[in-house]
Amino acid sequence: MKVFSIDRISIMGCGWMGLPLAIDLIFRGFKINGSTTSIDKLDLLKSNSIAPFLVQLEENDRNNLSAFLNADLLIINVPPGRNKDNVNDYNIKMQDLAKAVSNSFIKKIIFISSTSVYEEYNGLVDEETKSLSNSDSGRRMIEAENIFKSLINIETTIIRMAGLIGPKRHPGRFFAGKENIPDGMAPINLIHLDDCIGIIAHVINNDLWNQTFNGAAPSHPLKMDFYDLASQQLYGKGAKFIAEKGKYKIVDGSKIIFAGYQFKHPNLMEWLLQTPQN
Repeated sequence: MKVFSIDRISIMGCGWMGLPLAIDLIFRGFKINGSTTSIDKLDLLKSNSIAPFLVQLEENDRNNLSAFLNADLLIINVPPGRNKDNVNDYNIKMQDLAKAVSNSFIKKIIFISSTSVYEEYNGLVDEETKSLSNSDSGRRMIEAENIFKSLINIETTIIRMAGLIGPKRHPGRFFAGKENIPDGMAPINLIHLDDCIGIIAHVINNDLWNQTFNGAAPSHPLKMDFYDLASQQLYGKGAKFIAEKGKYKIVDGSKIIFAGYQFKHPNLMEWLLQTPQN
């Protein structure tokens, strides 16, 4: 018997992943609050039965944020971005959010992190790996994870997603027509949108709290094989890689499998052969 029932979920960040996640969770019977930083997206959220909130963390809008956090579970899906200034501001925003969460009804958090937290040290990395990234974005993401894990009386689960693929994110966009691309023999780490949503739902439905999971497909084809095929498929011209293996990592996503999750797209090459060109 569950000691805590989740009825309403707040999703911070209703973009490429957050919006379809919200729609999926509504289908599963949850009520959803959705945040956006764009006034233009409020109607889109509302039309999908999502309670819409305009939340600008940098503007310190306490009223909107407090109303948005009127829920049982908060899913934080806000990446730090690549701009150095954005990266530096990221943890200030996350600290402000954590303070607001501490004064809210939120009892559980799912923080969407990234496998960029792992150093590329030419081997297998899992949730217990201590070789963490020295990059600005990687360190900031680790700091953000710890901010929410340290909150008192709130159970936080971290999901570290690999590279994202799916609708509107066909991997053929990245290298089509390019030559002499390094590290062609390095293994890749990716996850399809369907499995991002599936893992999050699995955590919620199975009460997998106070844990860290990697979200990465079990297959790790070579960079040159995968992206050459993706480029051929999307644009009719391949990509030429250097057959070398520089720094790399293989992200082990088996922990969530052992927790009962079955990947919808475990074989990345098979998915690529079957996927529409978008």
